[in-house]
Amino acid sequence: MHWDSPKLLLLLWLLPLIVASLVYARRKRQRAAARFLDHPMLVRLQPTAETWRGWMRATLLLLGVGMLVAAAARPRWGVYFQDVRSRGVDIFVLLDVSRSMTAQDVRPSRLERAKSDIRDLLARVKGDRVGLIAFAGASVVTVPLTTDQGFFEMVLDDIDTDSAPRGGSLIGDAIRKALDSMPVEHDRDQVLVLITDGEDHDSFPDEAAAAAAERGVKIFTLGLGDVAEGKRIPLRDEHGGLQFLQHEGQEVWSKLDESVLKSVALTTGGAYIPARTSAYDLGQIYEDHLAALAQGSATTERRRRYRERFQWFLAFGLGCLLLEMTIPRYPRDNSPRTVSAEP
Repeated sequence: MHWDSPKLLLLLWLLPLIVASLVYARRKRQRAAARFLDHPMLVRLQPTAETWRGWMRATLLLLGVGMLVAAAARPRWGVYFQDVRSRGVDIFVLLDVSRSMTAQDVRPSRLERAKSDIRDLLARVKGDRVGLIAFAGASVVTVPLTTDQGFFEMVLDDIDTDSAPRGGSLIGDAIRKALDSMPVEHDRDQVLVLITDGEDHDSFPDEAAAAAAERGVKIFTLGLGDVAEGKRIPLRDEHGGLQFLQHEGQEVWSKLDESVLKSVALTTGGAYIPARTSAYDLGQIYEDHLAALAQGSATTERRRRYRERFQWFLAFGLGCLLLEMTIPRYPRDNSPRTVSAEP
């Protein structure tokens, strides 16, 4: 048996709490009645509770709640096989994590906005292999090509400016790292999505783009940041105070450099998306520019699946709760009552 949401089974700890609540409620009713009536009168006036009724109602309530919790955890058993159609595209996202990406001309920052839009991309690439490279003064493959989007998102959440060693921004090295990490395959389209503010420190990105073009790898570039004025790069001191990056006594203002990004995209037959400081939907960009690449290269994979069985638990749990509601706490007394009056 497999459970889709096994953490929900922790709610079964509600059962002993329900038992304790039932016992407390029964004793509270008894104490309340005893405060108003003496025991001989209480025995005559209060209906006699049959033990089996209490046990039956409690058992049905506990079974009902337990079965509903089990249904929420979505149990599965019984194997079947399903043909899953895969489009067959390899996508490496190259994410700039240099200090300039912390500039806040894009809210909340260039880097956090890029991470948010990468999540939008993941929602549109079901079945494709996606990888992630974080780069600054060096490039690091943080996620190899994979279809495990849960793992990808877990790593993406932890990406920050410390995810790549050394300062700087070497776009060309990031492209070369992606080409080295991407297997040469002729039956799959291959794409690089470069997200950066365009700053490059002599890493020869045009030469790297030419190498990508020779392999048929398209590069789509997204430029983040203000083109005209730019923005200062925030830093936190050891006491948490806000400062700004300086060079030779002057504050550094980071601007979006679009020239490199346009050239790289043009060389590989990709496209440059000038996001700048405006909102953009990376998932929609995928639909507009990348999804068509996969046409004609789909593959089919046979995968093992387990059948959903939560319906049984749900039906049984609801049945127990409905039955518990139909059992009265006290037996019905249909015998005729006589009232005698003394003269």
